[in-house]
Amino acid sequence: MPKIVDHDKKREEFLLASREVIAEEGLNAATLRRVSAQAGCTTGSLTRYFSDRNTLVIETLRLAHFAAASRMRVAANKATSDYDRLEQVLLESLPLNDKRLQEWRVWLAFWGATNGEPELLTENETRYKEWQTVLATLLEPLLSSKSDIEQEAYNLRALIDGYGLGIALSGSNTRRLKEAQKRCKLQLMAYLQRFKN
Repeated sequence: MPKIVDHDKKREEFLLASREVIAEEGLNAATLRRVSAQAGCTTGSLTRYFSDRNTLVIETLRLAHFAAASRMRVAANKATSDYDRLEQVLLESLPLNDKRLQEWRVWLAFWGATNGEPELLTENETRYKEWQTVLATLLEPLLSSKSDIEQEAYNLRALIDGYGLGIALSGSNTRRLKEAQKRCKLQLMAYLQRFKN
């Protein structure tokens, strides 16, 4: 009897392996050979799911993005007020645990590679537009002016990027990482006080 393969699961295994390689070794390390080795499979097996490296790395970026978006939706749905919804989504966006830290290191690798790579640049721009829209939607019930909403969404996006980068670049020293996470969380909470009614 032939072996039954769950193709969706196998595809996700390759994407998770790619995410690990990119987060730990950088985007250049994410070759088809390296990712297939990380997944414990042959390169031929990997190319059944991803025709080339570019397709694999873009899908890896999307995996990180959609995983974060899914967690943010769950956090938003649990919120008890408009302010709480904004706070919870922003906290969920920061690399405050190992999984989110890995996602941020993937995003960081992509941001560094977008220069001169039109496909990566387009993907990154798409994700940023989506994030700007999410932030504007969260701010709508808290601010009356449309121009204030757009400006504050931009400010929050920049703030989260800065905090996230600060944490992601804090290195592998656990004490330094925890301190950066704590400091960024406290600073974000202080900034968000302006949206409390």
